[in-house]
Amino acid sequence: MKYINSKLFLAQAVIQIALIIWVLFFTVDLATQAILSGIFLCIVGIPHGSNDYLYREDRTTWGLIKFLASYLGIIALYALLWYYIPLAALILFFVISFHHFGQSNHENQSIWHLPSILWGVILIVLPVIIHFEEAILIFKSMLAYNQTYAIDQIYPTQFTLWKMISISILCIAYLVSIYLLEKKELLKYIIQFALITIWYFFTPLLFGFIMVFCLWHSFQSLRHQKSYFQSIVKSSSRYFYLAMLPFSSIALVAFAAYLYYFDFHIGGAFILLSLITLPHVLVTHRQYQH
Repeated sequence: MKYINSKLFLAQAVIQIALIIWVLFFTVDLATQAILSGIFLCIVGIPHGSNDYLYREDRTTWGLIKFLASYLGIIALYALLWYYIPLAALILFFVISFHHFGQSNHENQSIWHLPSILWGVILIVLPVIIHFEEAILIFKSMLAYNQTYAIDQIYPTQFTLWKMISISILCIAYLVSIYLLEKKELLKYIIQFALITIWYFFTPLLFGFIMVFCLWHSFQSLRHQKSYFQSIVKSSSRYFYLAMLPFSSIALVAFAAYLYYFDFHIGGAFILLSLITLPHVLVTHRQYQH
């Protein structure tokens, strides 16, 4: 069954509606935003990307060693790119994220599926346009690590003409693409698009994006990962979740240690995320091809 027709999609839509009602009618302070974001990141956001070794084709110990060596090698090469050519590294982060977010939503094998590409762009670029001034500070802190960024800064949404035009073009392009290429599930994709757009308009940049990342990407990505794992290992759902525990626990402990021993730096956090994202995208793209 396609993800868009699954019970998971219905559950996500209901949760998103509840969250929208919550932020519209109640004051959500920074502490509450941080707690809720942390809960979702620990439950699904971090675990969904920390178990790529489970999906290797060679199930032997030597296969695991080769997998980890190549995985860490890609991270090391990407880290060098961030060090020497940070602008190219940032552009690469955007490109692979566009593809990855769109692919998990539209379940396409090709990297050229237009609705998939546009959906990935919307998830990332839409909040950037809405909160442009805040987003620029984050990008500056990624390109120049000595830049500082106050995490509690929240900028008012000031809509200038270029923002309105950019958002309109982006939204129209996506709606046309799903009308032409995803007509069977058109209504559900429109509902999903409307819910996320409304959410982005009424939430701060980081809180809004983290919740979309966890709710609308990580959950459905885990669904695909479980299906793929069961196809190669022939196991139960319970076995899959038990197999996730070791590396998920290591990732969560490492994340906690990073927050405890290092001063939080928003640019550094996103760079760290990008280093993990690149090999993760390569692994998950192979899953969809299979």
